[in-house]
Amino acid sequence: MAEKEKNEEFDVDEALERLEEINSKLAEGDQALTESIELYKEGVTLASKCKEHLEGVEQELKVINKNEGE
Repeated sequence: MAEKEKNEEFDVDEALERLEEINSKLAEGDQALTESIELYKEGVTLASKCKEHLEGVEQELKVINKNEGE
């Protein structure tokens, strides 16, 4: 149950928007190395959370579809 609540609090749309911002900043190359590394770390973390969230949604859809078939 805690995992479901955690996924509901996570806003995948906001995370994807932030990932786009990070990507643009990194592509510009105007940051210092340490700032680029921090942006990269943030991007990796967000991408991982997006993946977890979407996998959770996929599992919910499988359960719904299974229950509809019964």
